[in-house]
Amino acid sequence: MARTNYDPLERHPLFDGTLDPDIDDEAAPEVRPRPAPNLYRDGLALVCAAAIRFEAARRGLSQMQIAAEVGLSRAAVSDRFRGKTAWTLDQLGVIALLFGCDVSVLVKEPRKPARDVAGNYW
Repeated sequence: MARTNYDPLERHPLFDGTLDPDIDDEAAPEVRPRPAPNLYRDGLALVCAAAIRFEAARRGLSQMQIAAEVGLSRAAVSDRFRGKTAWTLDQLGVIALLFGCDVSVLVKEPRKPARDVAGNYW
């Protein structure tokens, strides 16, 4: 059996254990909340995209599942999720049936939570 000079208890010369980018907070990117899209500021395409993303996440549906129902590729659904391409009225109708909601839910701006309106957080 060959012997080596490797000692598992010896610190690695390239990584001395002082900074682990997977654990230390200073290497983590800053997460900033984004405001909800506004019809007058962002347009209807972004409002619809945000509403569909929210409803899909709420129901646990993936982009692939939505693509299969609507008859698009997953990449096309991804473009629509990000607001790069607008959903057509027919696609909104199919998605509303898929979600079991009214189409108006998908084209309305999200309403502000009561705590934001009243300024009270309790």
